[in-house]
Amino acid sequence: MVNGAQLLEALASIENEKGIDREIALEGIKEGFQKAFERFYDTDAIIRVEIDDNSGDIKLLQQLKVVKTINDIEDDWLEIELEAALQINKTAIVGENVYKEIKFGDEFSRMAVGQVRQIFQQKLKATERESIYRRFAGLENEIVTGKIVGTNDNQTSYLLDIEGVQTSLWNKKCINGETFKIDQFVDVLIEEVSRENKYSQLSVSRIAPNFLIKLLEREISEVHDGVVEIVSASREAGKRAKISVLSHDMNVEPIGAIVGVKGARINQISAQLNGEKIDVIRYSEDFTEYLINAMAPVKVISVNEVFGEYDIVVPNEQLSLAIGKFGMAAKLVANLLKRRINIYSLESAKEANVSVLWNGNITEEQVNDPAFLSEVNKRKNRTDATSRENFSPRNNYVAKKPQYNIDREALSAFQDEIGEEYNSGVEEIDEELLAAINAVDSPAIDLKEIQAELASFNNVIEEKVVEEIDEDEEDLYEEYYD
Repeated sequence: MVNGAQLLEALASIENEKGIDREIALEGIKEGFQKAFERFYDTDAIIRVEIDDNSGDIKLLQQLKVVKTINDIEDDWLEIELEAALQINKTAIVGENVYKEIKFGDEFSRMAVGQVRQIFQQKLKATERESIYRRFAGLENEIVTGKIVGTNDNQTSYLLDIEGVQTSLWNKKCINGETFKIDQFVDVLIEEVSRENKYSQLSVSRIAPNFLIKLLEREISEVHDGVVEIVSASREAGKRAKISVLSHDMNVEPIGAIVGVKGARINQISAQLNGEKIDVIRYSEDFTEYLINAMAPVKVISVNEVFGEYDIVVPNEQLSLAIGKFGMAAKLVANLLKRRINIYSLESAKEANVSVLWNGNITEEQVNDPAFLSEVNKRKNRTDATSRENFSPRNNYVAKKPQYNIDREALSAFQDEIGEEYNSGVEEIDEELLAAINAVDSPAIDLKEIQAELASFNNVIEEKVVEEIDEDEEDLYEEYYD
């Protein structure tokens, strides 16, 4: 049998230690006894559970509808004849309900306790989830500091403790290249707080654009005070970011406030993001002007909206700079503006019959002006010279230009010639030459290996050229924003 005194003591302990309200705990006990009765006796029976607040005694009462005679009973778990009902309640009448007390033994008590335990575990988890939700719901889209306490079995995420609540900081939510140690404290953005997620109610990130915005709010007083507003941000985490800013005080220059003296402020932010470069541009209510600002350092010839998308035309010489390495520059601009954009060189725009409005920040005369072309080439030459001066065989070899002039047509013809000879299975071989080859004590020549090596060499050359172009574009960005 259930000990009432022990039950009341357990209720007090649950309320104090687990934070489950007494009324919720009582409902859990009642629900457990009801489910136990359904399993032990009959699922159709209607049971009411009463618990004495003073003694803790539990009563099970079966609800029965009163019918006139025993012949009128269709289900004896739900109905009772009037004569028997009057023994329970002297005022019972046909059509009303009476409640018959059910005596239960040790076996039923053990089953009921098991049901109560399961229900309490469910209610405890639900209470904890609700408690976590209430604690952190107000911190959604805010930066918090957590402690690295481990990793998962697959090494795909760090286990992060935030004020006693554990969550996962997934590798894909970390900035590219960064690693953490156990017991290290890490800043993260709470992207979402969920009520019901059974794995982790807190979703955190270090790569979200809002993480950068909130970091700027925390570190720069003008942003924190609302004098300077971060209108939008886009990121390729760990590589480059763009933010647009405006000032609500005519005496405060927004870009200068963010960058700081000699870049002190922005460099401090960059250091916290594993060296991520941050471009700061001025926001404008005029969308065309805003877009032109976002495209810097690239000059814009034309901006034209077509069915919600924007066609952007740039000088031929700056197309690769506008698109960027693996499309990164174009993606940053599109995400900053929250618009779809299509970037054309002037030449490709004319070929595709794209409208060229000449409403950008460079005129037709300037595009054709030798001085403009000279300036573009001058910048490239400066970056080339810098690359050569800083050359280190260990660190910069992949970015160095090939030092030999390669006749690609001749190389290709040579490869084809080798392939034809190998694949044709030449049968006629000069006997004297064969004897001379066999007489030489050297490894056999494998034509397949030669082809593979030549192809590999060709690919390496292409990769070096691409890397060199990418490095040049990166240097142009650095020169412009520095």
